[in-house]
Amino acid sequence: MDSEKRNNMIPETISLVERQLLITQCKILSVFGDSTEKALNERRIEILEKGYTGLYQKVFNTLYEEVPISVYEEVESILKMYSAINDSIRLLSDSDKEAIDLSSLEFEGFDENSGMHYYMMSYLVDRMDEYHEYKGRELKSHSTRSLTKYNKMLNIHREFEQLERNKYSLADLQKFIDAVRNGSE
Repeated sequence: MDSEKRNNMIPETISLVERQLLITQCKILSVFGDSTEKALNERRIEILEKGYTGLYQKVFNTLYEEVPISVYEEVESILKMYSAINDSIRLLSDSDKEAIDLSSLEFEGFDENSGMHYYMMSYLVDRMDEYHEYKGRELKSHSTRSLTKYNKMLNIHREFEQLERNKYSLADLQKFIDAVRNGSE
């Protein structure tokens, strides 16, 4: 996240009660932390006690902008869709796999530089231990078009969900491929 976005989140003023609560929390944390954390929390305490508003970024520099629920839901939908696609591909015969362009269905990850999708996906995979098929893989897309591709595929996926289909035939997979191809021309 760039520093400009992060700076927009840092309060310009904090009430006396909130400052006292933060000071108390920093004192508690300094007791349990190592020497580096203790020194950091002691600086935070001094900044808060003296009300140095221009230095509040030193107190709040570890906070990030909230990830909207819509981003979480979109990432979750894309990863679930890909789980169903990958499971279906594994069930295909070798001749069926050769009959269609499976490379156009590959999950490319998300562009790290263009939003929160990459960070949400990384958290789900690496920290929440979900979507094991992506654990340890490089999931940084170097294309800003990957999200557009996934959304075209999600339209097809949602149609299949309404039909309560979670495994895809060769013809179903071809619909995903066609949606991606038709959108990129």
